[in-house]
Amino acid sequence: MTEKTIVVDYYFDYCCPWTYLSFKRLIQTTTRTASAINWKPVLLADIEQELGSNIDPKIPHPSKIKYEKKDLQDWANYCGLKITPRNNNDPKNVSKKALCGAFCAIEANKIADYSGLVFDAYFGGLKDISNNEVLTEIATKLELDPTDYESAINSTVNLKRLKNNATDLIERGGFGSPTMFVEHDMYYGNDRIPLVEFSIGRASGKILVLPGQHDT
Repeated sequence: MTEKTIVVDYYFDYCCPWTYLSFKRLIQTTTRTASAINWKPVLLADIEQELGSNIDPKIPHPSKIKYEKKDLQDWANYCGLKITPRNNNDPKNVSKKALCGAFCAIEANKIADYSGLVFDAYFGGLKDISNNEVLTEIATKLELDPTDYESAINSTVNLKRLKNNATDLIERGGFGSPTMFVEHDMYYGNDRIPLVEFSIGRASGKILVLPGQHDT
């Protein structure tokens, strides 16, 4: 009897630091559980456009802002990643071209390595991932076909695919990045990775021992 492989649908945008944190942890989780990732690039700007603006008009208290920055760095240290705080002047669609290029990387079976380099360039190197030269350098490192990649990052078809992924996510009850689905169960945010792993165990019928579980 062939063992069932559980697939995690992963909706992601490169401009979100919490998605960067979830990226590495989800790969570790799916490797550990012998499950797979269905990569679903999605532009947060498309999601916001479809959902409408639901942003709280109240300005966060400085203490909350300070803590959120610390929390992000604590998670970065925990995950072994370098995340340099960015200014808030980047356009919402700064990751659009990189996400379009992700479809090329998916087809070349190099999406994990590609995503790692894009995240690192943006949050570790503070590079502009809307810049063609920055993206071409990443594609070259991975030996992606230069013609295919250039076509991908400028493709109106891929822009439509991003919008379709946004619509798909919203129809499934999602609203942001990172969002993960294990079958029909949705999990939002980097801190939900342990729940994703637990859900994979339930779906596969395997018994997974997770932190906090001590029954024998």
